[in-house]
Amino acid sequence: MIIEEYDAKSLVRTARTSLFSWAEVYLNPYQGCEHDCVYCDGKAESYFMHDDFGQRIRVKKNAPELLELYFKKQGFFPVNREKTSTLVDYFPNLRESADSSKKKKFVLFIGGGVCDVYQPAEKEVKMTRNLLQIAYDYKIPVFFLTKNTLILRDLDLLKKINEESYACACFTITLADEKKQKIFEPNASSSQERFEAIEKLRDEGIHSGIYFYPTLPFIGDTVENMNSIYKTGKAVGAEFIYCWGLTLKPGRNKKQFMKALQDHFPEYYPKYKELYGNEDKYGNLDSTKLDELGLIWPEIKGYKLGYELRIDYTSKRYVPEGRIETNLMIAEVLHRLAYLKSFFIKSSKYETRQLNLAANFLNTFSKDISLMSEEEREKLDLDKVITPYIDEYLQEKKSKSLRLLEKEAYMSVSKFLELKEIK
Repeated sequence: MIIEEYDAKSLVRTARTSLFSWAEVYLNPYQGCEHDCVYCDGKAESYFMHDDFGQRIRVKKNAPELLELYFKKQGFFPVNREKTSTLVDYFPNLRESADSSKKKKFVLFIGGGVCDVYQPAEKEVKMTRNLLQIAYDYKIPVFFLTKNTLILRDLDLLKKINEESYACACFTITLADEKKQKIFEPNASSSQERFEAIEKLRDEGIHSGIYFYPTLPFIGDTVENMNSIYKTGKAVGAEFIYCWGLTLKPGRNKKQFMKALQDHFPEYYPKYKELYGNEDKYGNLDSTKLDELGLIWPEIKGYKLGYELRIDYTSKRYVPEGRIETNLMIAEVLHRLAYLKSFFIKSSKYETRQLNLAANFLNTFSKDISLMSEEEREKLDLDKVITPYIDEYLQEKKSKSLRLLEKEAYMSVSKFLELKEIK
């Protein structure tokens, strides 16, 4: 393993919220990942990673400085730091007025979705802990997604952050069978270790859930595997399980995965060639072939299991300091409605698009929609199809429509699965 340090020009990127993540700011101090997961689409050429992705770990050694610079540009102040290198050090009474708690904050995703920030190299480098300390200093809520129980090393900081704002530490768990898991995730913590870590985090009051992603066709989407992950997740206190399928982007991502199939699951190799023979640039499978091969979207089976076990299909949203709570809560409802309508209820694409557009609008809208008159709301750039959902939430302070749609989605997928069994 080669660990190589360099000075980066940038660290932070921003993104819209989604059911995958309510974070709005992302960063990753690492390029390359020692976990070297076979299915990892971080190896795809579109991410511009180096060829020896799993053997050479590049570390942005100036990441702490870049993060502090970003926070300061946003107007934040290190409220939890004794020495601040500002006038506050000489005039302590200024600390309260310098506190940035009234600024518009955000959830910071330390990891960014590609290259695990708690990979084995972190044990030596300790870069992620340094960044987590800075987040605590500036009182910024954080989100993690990892496959390594090394995150428990930083439980002290996660607890401090969670006490003041919000900390969520989640795990990707794809396979219950340890032998199969090690084929596809050779250097990550075992699935059992990850389940135990979730239980530890929940016992300590830290938010945590499972990303059952990617769900591997014929291997991870079996009844046995899915039942095991959902039931064990429930037992250890996971707050949600986000289930999604496998993408194989053309290039080295797909080549490495297909080679592993030939070596370990030759019986599935020709089926995967059919499923992913469309060479979709985003790695999506051919839905026609999925039906022909008798497969069912894992999201459908996962939703049914989650509903029956009362495990949410995505994490609940946290509202950071300085943000308009009503706007963000309605945006969460609209995102959830769009997901259910697009995947389980099969509503019009127009309606689901408008739901997501309205959610994105409310995420950044500077006025509290609950304080506006009906006439003022009518002038907003929101489609009429969205109005009933917003009005309902403003009147009830919750969405009955969402609860009813979640039940309808469950009935729909249950009926679909029953018909599949009959055939």
